[in-house]
Amino acid sequence: MRIRLLLCCLVSLVVVFFLSKIIHDKSAFIIYYEKNLRGSLFSGFLTVGGFLLSLKTFIIIKLKENVYDHPEYLKRFNEMKKLDHGLELYSPLCRLADFLFWAVLSTIVAAILQLTLGLIGFYLPILIVLWISIFAIILLIYSLIIIRSNLNDYFKFINNVNNKNAQSGSQRF
Repeated sequence: MRIRLLLCCLVSLVVVFFLSKIIHDKSAFIIYYEKNLRGSLFSGFLTVGGFLLSLKTFIIIKLKENVYDHPEYLKRFNEMKKLDHGLELYSPLCRLADFLFWAVLSTIVAAILQLTLGLIGFYLPILIVLWISIFAIILLIYSLIIIRSNLNDYFKFINNVNNKNAQSGSQRF
């Protein structure tokens, strides 16, 4: 988890570094940021942060109810636990919840910084605000990838359970 967060931080630092190298007129960039970017970034990150917060709760609860508490999953987990005693039942779900927490936090912090540090009107604070914005975007993209992976696993699990039920139902007749 920490390595992924540090990697996202590093990627956003590299993006801001290259952005700072291609900006030739700093005063024109500051004016462009103030007129065109600050308000949009504030409203966008605030909206996405709130939406992701509600989505986080829904996804975590539904995955827990439909997958991790399912008797078939518990049977499969107990078989895997025999091979690796360090496994915990809800650890994949906890990792997803933790990463989504950091994504929500980064979007809210990015929104707040747009209206605090972004109002200063100097080049370095604007680069810092853009860094947290890029960091939040990278976390959001990675969160979507993690959610997609978990949902794909969920659908595979449900299909396997349904296929087993269908096969056992057809064998009864």
